[in-house]
Amino acid sequence: MQAGQELQNLPMNGHRRLDAPAMSGELNGESGEGKPKGGFKLRPILAIVRRNIPLILGVTAAAGALSYLVYRGTPLIYEGDFTILVEPITSQARATDPTAISRASQFSSQDNSTIDYPTLLQVLQSPELLSKIAAQIQTRYPEVTASALARALKNQDFTVARIGTNLLDSTRTLEVTFRGTNPQQVQFILDKLAEGYLRFSLEDRKTRIGGGVEFIEDQLPVLQQRVNNLESQIQSIRQRYRFTDPTIENQQVVDQLKEVQKEKLTAETALQEQATLFNSLQSQLSLTPEQGLAASALSQNTRFQDLLNQRQRVQSQIATNLARFTEDSPTVQRLRGQEQNINRLIGQEARSILGSSAPGVAGTSQVVTFQDPLRISLIGQLVTSGNQARALQARRAEIVRTEAELNQRLIELPAIVRQYNALQQQLDIATKTLNQFLLQRETLRVEAAQKEVPWEIISKPKLVSSPLSGKPIATRGKKATQMLMGGIVGGLFLGLLAALLREKLRNVFMTAEDLQDAIQQPFLGTVPSAIGMISIANGKLDKQSNPFLDAFSSLYTNLRFLHADGAINSLVVSSVEPGDGKTIVAFNLAQTAASMGQRVLLVDANFLAPQLHTLTDISNHRGLIDVLQQKQTVEQAIQKSPLDHNLAVLPAGTLHAGATKLFASVEMQKLAQQLRHQFDLVIFDAPALDGLTDLNFLAAQTDGFLMVVGVNKTKRSTFNKAIKGLETYRLPVVGVVANHSSAKNSAYPIAQQSMVAGGEMPSAFFGKLKESTDVAR
Repeated sequence: MQAGQELQNLPMNGHRRLDAPAMSGELNGESGEGKPKGGFKLRPILAIVRRNIPLILGVTAAAGALSYLVYRGTPLIYEGDFTILVEPITSQARATDPTAISRASQFSSQDNSTIDYPTLLQVLQSPELLSKIAAQIQTRYPEVTASALARALKNQDFTVARIGTNLLDSTRTLEVTFRGTNPQQVQFILDKLAEGYLRFSLEDRKTRIGGGVEFIEDQLPVLQQRVNNLESQIQSIRQRYRFTDPTIENQQVVDQLKEVQKEKLTAETALQEQATLFNSLQSQLSLTPEQGLAASALSQNTRFQDLLNQRQRVQSQIATNLARFTEDSPTVQRLRGQEQNINRLIGQEARSILGSSAPGVAGTSQVVTFQDPLRISLIGQLVTSGNQARALQARRAEIVRTEAELNQRLIELPAIVRQYNALQQQLDIATKTLNQFLLQRETLRVEAAQKEVPWEIISKPKLVSSPLSGKPIATRGKKATQMLMGGIVGGLFLGLLAALLREKLRNVFMTAEDLQDAIQQPFLGTVPSAIGMISIANGKLDKQSNPFLDAFSSLYTNLRFLHADGAINSLVVSSVEPGDGKTIVAFNLAQTAASMGQRVLLVDANFLAPQLHTLTDISNHRGLIDVLQQKQTVEQAIQKSPLDHNLAVLPAGTLHAGATKLFASVEMQKLAQQLRHQFDLVIFDAPALDGLTDLNFLAAQTDGFLMVVGVNKTKRSTFNKAIKGLETYRLPVVGVVANHSSAKNSAYPIAQQSMVAGGEMPSAFFGKLKESTDVAR
């Protein structure tokens, strides 16, 4: 834990560190293309299937063979069916159907297809009906019970279905099928099913008709009583309000009211005219009609007029004598006495006349005054006008009373009409229902008299037979076939599971594609096997196009252009286990970069098993360990490689226990920084990561790890664990290389290429190279 904390706090000397999450979007694959992170990947599954085809086919074949044996052991199944027509199919047939005949007046314009097929199918499969049919079947086959038929329904060995799947092709027919192992039993059961269903159709019709008639008989008294009650209520309303139809009555009242209002207006107009005339005459005459009648009567009485004339003569004499005498003179006194007598007679006469013609009218001066013919005529008009005014007032009062009655009738009529209409509507419904019940009762009685079976067998019960031989056809049944197919499919599934388990147990990357699909780091390329790529004859190299050489060229190109912000300057070549070929990859990668003009330093940091000095034929007396211990300078330790003038090698040096601890030293940091400035590319050949944490300090001073994975060798679990550890310390992995080559001969191609390009090499080189490769693994 302390070493991990020191590693995370270690300065990076100014160069780039690639965090693990950032690397997942980098270049991947042999061409350096990016690979999406996560998601379902089909290629690994297909690769597993290809590699394990024999195993998958073997498991599938075994399961299929076992399923076939079971299939062959299942008994043969015989199937039969029959078809029932439950409704007439033509218009003529429907017209002659007893039900249609009896109901022609009711349903002539309606669709005669009134059967609820889903309900009918449930009834035909009901335990009650199946029990009746099973009782008939048990006369020959006692084992066929209602429970057995119910199980057959559940297992779909017995089906009842309507022919047709939708509204467009649905028919009026039902198909009944039955399957069994005994053909005679199947035929007998089909016959009894057909008989039972036909019997059910007749009994069902009778039962339905009988129940309908009974229901109607129960309802008829109630309906009749309701009709009678409603009729009585309507009659009572008509008698109470004295009308036949409330709608007509309402209009009549409205018309009467309009007429009364018109008469009222006429009477008021005439009354106003007579009142005006009366007031005018009364003003002119200054008499009331009674006074006018009295004055007229006095003016037309001769005796009364004579007395008036006498009084006038006496009054004239008095006026003449007063001019000569005083009031006290005997002559004047005598004349006054005559005047008083005449006045007394006038009064008596007036009272006598008025008492008979105008009783109750006082004999005032206006009354007893003589009335000339004009005033008498005006008095007649005054009396007439007064009489007409009183008549018009009486008439108007009667009109007002009639108008009030009509208005009250109009106010009451809406409620009366609403009540009447409600009762009438109820009566119509009740009457219609009563008539329908009566008609339906007669209809059902006609139907009950019919004896013909409603349904018809249009396809008799029969077994499915061969059209050529006529013999019943036997099959293994759906379940057996499904079992066979299920066995084959299950075998295939088990084969796939076995293949996946086999791959799990192998725990290695079988191909480079497996590795590429399994990692999130950039996949930089695949190193193929070098065997057979070149030929060596008589000590001379036959140079040809070599995929091995091309692989390292591609690997170097991918490394060079891996990052857009600059090429990789230093890296640690390692693996998770020894023997994955990391030394060979580092060696050949260094030679490839050197051949392309790069100043390359190949550093042997594999302090556990250094091999580069053997491969490059240089001395290992001084090297990296001596430099880190400050026993030698770096210039003294670095040696030129005889393979290429651009390639320099820093061997491991003098080995001792705990040498890997030097990776965490300050001298290592300084040396790494110095080498980065001195060379274009610094490649550290490091030991395997298996349990060696000191190597992380070395990687922290470089651009990251180049991980070499041995195809069909490196364990998946070990690799994943190592990568997870690097991610924990945030140490970058610049890429992953899949190594197909065996260690033997894997270093030859580029070494021999260098011979051709650079001249002769020491004669002992190949011997030493061959001796070292086995150890390098």
